[in-house]
Amino acid sequence: MELTRKELYDLVWAEPMTTICKRFGLSDNGLRKHCKSMNIPTPSAGYWAKIKFGKKVKVIPLPEDKKAKQSTALHEVDPAKLQESPQISEISRNKVRELEIRNGDLSVFAVPEVLYAKDPVIIDTKEKFRRDAENTYLKKSPYKSKIGPTLDIYVSEKSLDRSLSIFSTIIKALRFRGHDAKISDEKTYAVINDEKIHVSITERKKRDPSSENPRNNYYNIFSGELHFNIYDDYRIIYSYKDTSVTKLEDKIVTIIADLEIRSEEIKEERIEAEKRRIQREKEEQERKKIEENRKKEYKAFKSLFSMAERLHKANILRQYIATFEEFARSNGEIDEDVAEEIRWAKEKADWLDPFISRKDKYLDYYNKDEIIQPECPKKNTWDYPSYTSSSENSFWSNPFRKWH
Repeated sequence: MELTRKELYDLVWAEPMTTICKRFGLSDNGLRKHCKSMNIPTPSAGYWAKIKFGKKVKVIPLPEDKKAKQSTALHEVDPAKLQESPQISEISRNKVRELEIRNGDLSVFAVPEVLYAKDPVIIDTKEKFRRDAENTYLKKSPYKSKIGPTLDIYVSEKSLDRSLSIFSTIIKALRFRGHDAKISDEKTYAVINDEKIHVSITERKKRDPSSENPRNNYYNIFSGELHFNIYDDYRIIYSYKDTSVTKLEDKIVTIIADLEIRSEEIKEERIEAEKRRIQREKEEQERKKIEENRKKEYKAFKSLFSMAERLHKANILRQYIATFEEFARSNGEIDEDVAEEIRWAKEKADWLDPFISRKDKYLDYYNKDEIIQPECPKKNTWDYPSYTSSSENSFWSNPFRKWH
């Protein structure tokens, strides 16, 4: 559809921008760019709210401008296709909330052209700016009245009233929607669904054209461009700015909608974080349980193997003792001393046997598992392995010496 400059002018002053955008499948900024290229004035923020409540409104006439673009092509969206469009079904939560707000009373979201400072916070913030401009002596004066908490604003004195009007409107809009705004630790928070969201208004700085030193040519004078910032801890995650097409005053509904959605996201993130924490704790408990069971299994197996090894070596002892006794008897060499040694050896086998565990006055002092392990070679000063034997000069070190 080809619309002349006059036709588009009549359209934007006859219907809200949101309705026209939906009709032609455009974004708000897209439609405003068409109007700007054709030098078509658009209604100010709160225009349609004033009409709704029967208040007087100012209609800006279409200026004559032969140099401006005289027509533009806009394509209407088929309502049937619009309902089937995936873009509409996948519309963001923020846009849905914004449309919901725009369907209600918009008078609260209109920023007044003149600041009426009734809120103590607005008054204290303005007073703080005034006093910060005073000299050092007055700042230290003990006779000054106490200033309460102030809004998080960093702007020039020229932009102060405008910034306060915007902040005041946002606070009113928050309270109108059932929320609140609070100041804590010199920061301003939007309190929505018990979630605190740090917000501020700042003014962008730009190069000073009058500076003689090029090194000081950046970020040293205020530009008049205001930013409304939403923070995640100390990082700005959303920033709404003045542009050549729109002003911050036109974005109050969007700001409130985004703040509400952000509060819901924070709550959802906390719930998800809690679920992850519970899952981590569960996994950690499982890991600890597995670790405890592993240690328990290891300890039980070591004990089982140790007992089996003791029994095995006790039986080796008994086999050796029986072989020795049979050999001694066959040679008729069992006397009282040899019989005593055999008895002593059988007692030691019973001491080692885990099913008997005979008490022993002397050997109970030692660890059975360490005794039955072979001794490791020890290196001497010449780096040759040497072995020490505990059985030197004993009966059992050479039990057959009597028969050789």
